[in-house]
Amino acid sequence: MTLVYLLILAVVYIFLDLVMRKKLHTKMKKSYWRSFKGRRPLFITIEMVMLASFLVLIFVIPPAYTSVFMFLFFFLLYVIRGFEEWKFERKQKVAPNHSWFGATFFLFGTFILLMTDM
Repeated sequence: MTLVYLLILAVVYIFLDLVMRKKLHTKMKKSYWRSFKGRRPLFITIEMVMLASFLVLIFVIPPAYTSVFMFLFFFLLYVIRGFEEWKFERKQKVAPNHSWFGATFFLFGTFILLMTDM
């Protein structure tokens, strides 16, 4: 049942993302993975430390909580990227709304995992 809830959440996220992109007249990037070129070194370092700590936590925490930590990791990742876009890329047309929207999606995913599995 948890998978069904997460799939419904993902479909709603994709639909709302497409609507927001059409309304804001922004295009999808060619690559999903964001390159490090042109980004602030502080934020790249924070992301690498988060990734390393997440990989360590996978082997330390019980397997039942791994999915919750995965969603929390992506939530924090999107919050940090949204903050970086908001703080340093204000003059460009790219709005941080997409990153905030992604963070909200992962936060709701965490809540769904906690409510249905625990």
